[in-house]
Amino acid sequence: MENNLKYCLRVVGAGLIAATVAFSPAMAADKLKVTLNWTPAIASIGIIYADTLGYYNTAGIDLEIEPGKGSGTTSQLVAAGSTDLGLANGPSAIAIAAKGAPIKIIAPIYQTSEWGIISLANTPISRPKDLEGKSIAIPAGSADVALFQLMLTANGVDKSKINILSADASGFIGLLAEKKVDGVSAAPGDVMLPLGEKGIKTKIMYYRDNGAPLVGLSIIARDDKLKQNPDLYKRFVDATLKGYSAAAKDPVAAVDALLSRYSDAGAKSALLEELTKYAMADFCVAGATGLGKPPASLWATTGNALTTSLGTLGDGGIEAKHTEDYLPAQVPPCP
Repeated sequence: MENNLKYCLRVVGAGLIAATVAFSPAMAADKLKVTLNWTPAIASIGIIYADTLGYYNTAGIDLEIEPGKGSGTTSQLVAAGSTDLGLANGPSAIAIAAKGAPIKIIAPIYQTSEWGIISLANTPISRPKDLEGKSIAIPAGSADVALFQLMLTANGVDKSKINILSADASGFIGLLAEKKVDGVSAAPGDVMLPLGEKGIKTKIMYYRDNGAPLVGLSIIARDDKLKQNPDLYKRFVDATLKGYSAAAKDPVAAVDALLSRYSDAGAKSALLEELTKYAMADFCVAGATGLGKPPASLWATTGNALTTSLGTLGDGGIEAKHTEDYLPAQVPPCP
């Protein structure tokens, strides 16, 4: 009887110690701030959904999600140390890193760019050469600028023959619908879907199919922060990739999670169409071994194309601008 009592006391005591350790301030979750490319939308749905599902909490991360103002701005914030991580278009981040910014891509989310030249269905734009003599709107300071230039160079298009307008992307729907421009540089979900809801038919000439098959939206971070706490960044990447994988498996639940937090993200039907018809197709490219892990050939193509555009990628070339060191040992499979 006495031995049984002592055993019970030891078990209770062990439980109290475990509980004390579990809730000890020393074991508090690590704070991280991620800055998105734009406001929360389909591009960042994996992060939003991972947070909703508690993946970051499980990984010991107290995550702050900050809206962005474009990939270029987000990349600069990461480079300055003003945020811990960024969701930014690959070419934008690489271009800034090529100038000496201490940042790296640690996980591609879209392994290829989702952007292209969107025009009305009856506008005679089906190949890059057709852009000559046309007016095209491009967002100022966005990653589209580099992709557009790469496409022109790869296809021998005379840029001087194109009327290029620098415009705010928020006005693209009106510009195209009112035929004030012949085309706009954008993602399908931003322009094609809204116009489709108005009964206006459009088409897209993807950059990736016309000389610019480059790595797309990616997670980026500063070199010194990565080295200071590699385990923390590995946990973030693992949870994030799980979030995008979960979104691909249950798009409806993912979109519901997005709208429950950000009711102005868009109409549910349009968001679902964007995720399932367009975004998920960019999660992986041929030869990828899973989410976040494109083939080496994509990095080589990206490096060659950006070198042609930028002149140089700086010390170490493209290999110094990305790393797989923070990917989980087993990445989620491609959808």
